[in-house]
Amino acid sequence: MSLLTQLSSCILNLYRLLQIFIIGKTVITKRRPLDNKQFDYNPAQNPKGPFLPVFPIVPLGDTNYSSQILKEGHCKEPGLKALECDILVERNVPIPMRDGVKLYADIYRPVDDSQQVPIILVWSPYGKHLSNDGLLGTMPERLGLERSVYSGYEDFEGPDPAFFVPKGYAVVNIDVRGAWASEGDLHFWGKQDEADGYDAIEHLAQLPWTNGKIGLSGNSWLAISQWFIAAGNPPHLAAIAPWEGLSDGYRDQHRRGGIPSAAMPGAIGLLVPSFGLLEDAGGLAEKRATWDEYWDDKKAELSKIKVPAYVLASYSSKIHSAGSFRGFRNISSKDKWLRVHPYQEWYDFATEQGDLERLFCYYLKGVDNGWLETPRVRCSLLKFNGPPVVNKPFESYPPSESRHIKYFLDASTASGSAANPVKEEASCYYEATKTGNEVHFDIRFDQTTTLIGYPTIHLNVQCHELDDMDIFVILRKLDKSGKPVNHVNFPTTKKAEELPKLNPALYQGPTGMLRASHREVRDSPETAPGELFHPHETEVKIPRGHIVDLELSTWPIGAIYEAGESLRLSISGENMCYVESHALPKEKNRNRGRHIIHTGGKFQSWISLPVLN
Repeated sequence: MSLLTQLSSCILNLYRLLQIFIIGKTVITKRRPLDNKQFDYNPAQNPKGPFLPVFPIVPLGDTNYSSQILKEGHCKEPGLKALECDILVERNVPIPMRDGVKLYADIYRPVDDSQQVPIILVWSPYGKHLSNDGLLGTMPERLGLERSVYSGYEDFEGPDPAFFVPKGYAVVNIDVRGAWASEGDLHFWGKQDEADGYDAIEHLAQLPWTNGKIGLSGNSWLAISQWFIAAGNPPHLAAIAPWEGLSDGYRDQHRRGGIPSAAMPGAIGLLVPSFGLLEDAGGLAEKRATWDEYWDDKKAELSKIKVPAYVLASYSSKIHSAGSFRGFRNISSKDKWLRVHPYQEWYDFATEQGDLERLFCYYLKGVDNGWLETPRVRCSLLKFNGPPVVNKPFESYPPSESRHIKYFLDASTASGSAANPVKEEASCYYEATKTGNEVHFDIRFDQTTTLIGYPTIHLNVQCHELDDMDIFVILRKLDKSGKPVNHVNFPTTKKAEELPKLNPALYQGPTGMLRASHREVRDSPETAPGELFHPHETEVKIPRGHIVDLELSTWPIGAIYEAGESLRLSISGENMCYVESHALPKEKNRNRGRHIIHTGGKFQSWISLPVLN
């Protein structure tokens, strides 16, 4: 590819990113209409689901092999990280799959072949040429990251060869099936990743310059794919490090609580040019309302994973938090570690590579470096209006030291109390279709209280206008004056009030959501204490005017409340959490009229909080 073509491609793709995350519309990508062909979905054969034909209008790159030595001190662009040693780059290395499809990879490794090195494999749809720098530039304050933190040779959301190659590793960036110049059709995770990942790992392990030990690394999609690949247990996979990745496409993102959320999968689809077909994940999120074989394919088989794992999680991700915690708990790995950090995922991934290298040094190189002494669980505890507590060690997650305390809600006082059930019946309401219309229940703490685990909420709700309801909740922290406070997601000299109200910058507190017709709850071995399991297999509507019991969990909480501070439970007909980007619309809800919350008497409503002893 000529330099001019590469430059044009970069400009067009950056423009596309800017449109999605700033302007709020996309005019570059054009998809041909469907030819009325029905694509059957059969996960036992080839897990497809309906696909959209994609017309690639940006240059996708050629597939011609080339190699180059990047010299020590080389800098891709002014301001980016300079290389600490010579690095051999092999571009467009074909990786054969069992069905004859070829994936293409860029390989960064030491120039000296005399010593075999392990491989860090990066499984990405975003293009092995697309780095972190451009998108970081669209984020508030660059999320606290200087340009010099990356070399520009890393995959977007992947580890930097400039950090790992000098330490004796090879970094292999693969364009997944159907992405960019790799052949085939592009899937949103599933069994196809398991098969392709197995084939790629076993092929790479036979290359003469490697010691045959391979680890997986990366954030977001690059972490999600690790759950699926590791479930296949490739013999040469030695360790994984999923840095915040959902593990259940239905429950974590596409239809959380049974409510469709097509914006993010739709936006991701716009970022991934392909010569093949692209799975219409956004469309399927709206069309497939209940659990079926398609969603079963989008849920990782965590119990099959046996490889050592270092799992990263945070409280603030709107996409990955629940799946990361679930992944850690449910994998069968004997050796597994969890670190819950207090930041936005991109900041933590960029600044905490030391632990990752220690993991890989132990499992990929066989160096006894003390990694096994690392606490199995390290948690951050947020103060919101002060610096967080970081790396607090526990034996498990949720900690066995947490116990659930029930706080009964009283609509007459807009409060909650752990003393006794509320005697008198009362009610409050919000207009379910009006933005900003919500009801609150405040719980004031008389002594320092630490919450860590899964809050559960039980509500008695009524609607006269419709036979279904979409309920959204959020748990906010109030300071001693009663003012809601936010946690800043990255180090900055600015105050929370000076930052834009976007979730990557500001975390308000854990959220929950549930479509009332999906209210069924079942026991599940996958859940933690306080976490509810909704099967989402059927929709059971509610007679208009009938008061129905709803139970829902929020995603995990880890917070410290000082004496005089309060927790506020807010309930609304729309998601109250800040958006990831102003370009992404909120969930499409199924609401009409007024939602009435009943408390007290025979309508006890409550919240159960995980209090650390």
